[in-house]
Amino acid sequence: MSEEYDNALTVVFSYAKHVDSWIIIKKELLKNLPASARKAFSTRHPITKKQQTNDFERDLASKWEVLSGRSVVFNIDEDVTISKNST
Repeated sequence: MSEEYDNALTVVFSYAKHVDSWIIIKKELLKNLPASARKAFSTRHPITKKQQTNDFERDLASKWEVLSGRSVVFNIDEDVTISKNST
């Protein structure tokens, strides 16, 4: 993962430490990245409009978990419903 994503993660964490919802974290990351860096993020399914979390996003969520010490919560309509670190 590039330094650009790590920097964006650090910036977002500086003002959103309390956030555990992946969709909110993702929106804030997208606001802090240039358009060229947003291509790695998933989009909604074209028919169902549900979130489709990809491996890249799960890696970012894992980094957020390390920073915050808490599990990231994924939306109920996503492919991933709980953090992979949760039991």
